[in-house]
Amino acid sequence: MNIALSAVIISILLIHPFVLYFSIYLGKYSKVIPKFSLFEALLGSAILALMMHGTAITLIDEEIRFDILIKVLGGELKNVEGSVKNDIFKRVLLDFSRYNLCMVSLMFILGRTLRKILQFRNFHAYSELYHLYHEWWYYFNGYSYEKDKIIKYDLVFIDVIVDTKNGRMFYDGYLVNFETIGRQLDRIKLVNVRRKKFDDFDQIYDDDINTSVRPIDGTTISIKYEDRSRLTVDFVLLADSPNQTRQIEQDLTPHSST
Repeated sequence: MNIALSAVIISILLIHPFVLYFSIYLGKYSKVIPKFSLFEALLGSAILALMMHGTAITLIDEEIRFDILIKVLGGELKNVEGSVKNDIFKRVLLDFSRYNLCMVSLMFILGRTLRKILQFRNFHAYSELYHLYHEWWYYFNGYSYEKDKIIKYDLVFIDVIVDTKNGRMFYDGYLVNFETIGRQLDRIKLVNVRRKKFDDFDQIYDDDINTSVRPIDGTTISIKYEDRSRLTVDFVLLADSPNQTRQIEQDLTPHSST
């Protein structure tokens, strides 16, 4: 028996569900891949692959040489050589290759189409089941889990306290970008940033008392977000009238980032 060849054929037949999954979720700020055991991943892929191949087979009018496929999967190459002519085996191999190429292409196109559908009017944000992006993306885009709706914001203002070589420092500014590693927030990028050495958090915003609050020169500053950092987000909603400006504040700690 040729176990290696059988494993390759089975892997090819099981790859299509993975192509569909990654084509849906592949993109910037993509959600973290759920952690499955090897058995769970293979079982789930096998069930989905069986459904996909079953649907495809019902739509194929040409004869499918299942006898050759079963022999190859079983590693019975000697019997194949003796019972199947070379030109027939070549045709079956080419048909098998074209079939899998078409299936991979179809799953990729289907996945990207489903992604576009979920992105239309932000349908993906209304249920965690349909989420396309990382959890931090929904926080920083003003998604309200309590009200199950997206809050349309104009500005995101960040307050963050971080540990540096000069001690604990307080920064505030407007968010322009962020980076994640896995499920953790790695960096935030702010503009119009002010900085102060952290002494008394309750006095930070009182400029008459804290004259040490200073703006930082430059257009953008990148701040490393670590385990002991504390970050607060203000989602600023600007109405037609300046007096109707509204803020929604969320205090995000490393424990709330899941």
